[in-house]
Order: sequence, then structure tokens, then C-alpha cells
Amino acid sequence: LLATGKTAVGTMLVELRQPSVTVLLAKAGFDFLLIDNEHGPFSIESLADLSRAARAAGLTPIVRVPELSYAHVTQPLDAGAQGIMLPRVTERAQVEQCLVWMKYPPEGRRGAVLARGHTDFEVGPLAETLAALNRESFLVVQIETAQAVEHLDSILSVPGVDAALVGPTDLSLALGVGGKMDDPLLLRAIEATVASCRRNLVLPAIHVNEVQAAAAWARKGMRLVSIQSEVGLLLAGARAAVQAVRG
Repeated sequence: LLATGKTAVGTMLVELRQPSVTVLLAKAGFDFLLIDNEHGPFSIESLADLSRAARAAGLTPIVRVPELSYAHVTQPLDAGAQGIMLPRVTERAQVEQCLVWMKYPPEGRRGAVLARGHTDFEVGPLAETLAALNRESFLVVQIETAQAVEHLDSILSVPGVDAALVGPTDLSLALGVGGKMDDPLLLRAIEATVASCRRNLVLPAIHVNEVQAAAAWARKGMRLVSIQSEVGLLLAGARAAVQAVRG
């Protein structure tokens, strides 16, 4: 989808661990799913079940890791996740380390295993299979710290970075304008991120809670747009229904 120049639309999974939720989100038309293992209550078993169900439904599962460690990066990928989202990035070295753990030799040092969720439990020629997995594993770095904004080109020029996702809430806090989504300081930081993405051939991305804001950022060039979460969407739909009945 991205290779054709189109915009991918997704949402964040923050609470529900029933794999069928991925099917419902796919039927709603979403393209990708950010499974929040930084703040969400997910075990590796939940990540595996959700990732495999998402893949089967045609929804790309990307796991936001709680911290940069070998296990947190590789276990979701082996279980079936197709991408990693790295939060709280402040410097180039973090991104380089994440890629070393994401990629198989010769590009990285990820331990090799086949016939798991990431190969749909099939076995193929080792070299060709690992090379394909290297090509397809997707890295999203989060731009949500003041240091990341200061070092955008250094971070986004790391070979292997696919997308840079702005987290406006945390970024607003980091810039001292917490919660002021229209503050010029925050908007300049987001625009600088988009510009750096273009220079470094990285896909610009953003996660927002308001549909109107999501559409506006898509028109400004964001290629991956994440809207709300399954909890937020459920609450919004339920509240609208109740209010309509009660008047």
C-alpha cells in the first residue's frame, strides 16, 4: 500500500486481548494495528495471538515495545508481528541497536528460527526466508522527545528506519506545552519531522485522537495515520448511541 504512494490508516490496540478484535478492525477498513506493549496489559502470548489474527485478517500488526531489549524486540517478531515501534527515542544509537536485533545476519544479529508465527509455521530455504523477513520487518521510530527533534536527521538517516511517528501528547509535554495541540512550538516540531522524513526517504507518521486532526495531517503529507484506539473508538460509538436515544 505504501509503495503505491497511498496513505495507510491504523489504530492503536491498548486493552482488548480477544483476537477477534483484529478482525473487526480489519472489517472497518484499517490497514495496520499498533499493539501498545508500552502501556497496555499484553503478555507475549497475547501479542502472538493478536498478531497472528491480524495477519490472517489482512491487518499489519506493529508492536510498540516497552523498552529497548533483545527479548522485547525479537519475541514479538518471532510470534508474528510484522513491525516494531520504538518509543522514547533520543539518539541514533538506540535506533541502530534496535535494527541489529530486528535483522538477521548479515544485516543484524537476530537469532534465526523458522516454523513460528512469523513464517506462518512454515519452513523454507533458510537464506531466502531470512532475507525476505529482513526486507519485510518494519521499524517505526517515535518522535516524542525534545532530543529526537534536535537530532532528527541523525536518527532518521539510520539505514533500515521505515517510518517516524510523532506522538503529539508526549512531544507537547517534552517541549513544555503539554496538551496544547495547536501550540506553534509543537506544530513546528511536527513539520520539522515531516521535512526530515522527506530528506531521509522515511515515511512520516502520526497518532492522534481526533478524526478531523488525522485527516488534516494526512493532507499535509503524513503517510501512516493512526487514529484513536479500540477503547476510544468503542467509547465514542457507545456514547453517541446513548446520547441519540436519550436526546
